[in-house]
Amino acid sequence: MEDLSKHTPTELLKMINDSKAKHDNLKQEIIDLTYEIEVLEEKINARIDVLSKTEKNYVELIEELNNRENGL
Repeated sequence: MEDLSKHTPTELLKMINDSKAKHDNLKQEIIDLTYEIEVLEEKINARIDVLSKTEKNYVELIEELNNRENGL
């Protein structure tokens, strides 16, 4: 830890303000990234839904073809 006793009150206030600004910026970045994650999660879930439907359709098509080949 830095020896803060060497700093003037004005320097300490500047350091406080800089630290607060850094904190606020990092906090906002985390909020923004969290929003991006939520958007990506929605996109992924939508694609998973389409994938599931596509897989189901694929299986139905294979079953239909097999049924026709077996004379059912």
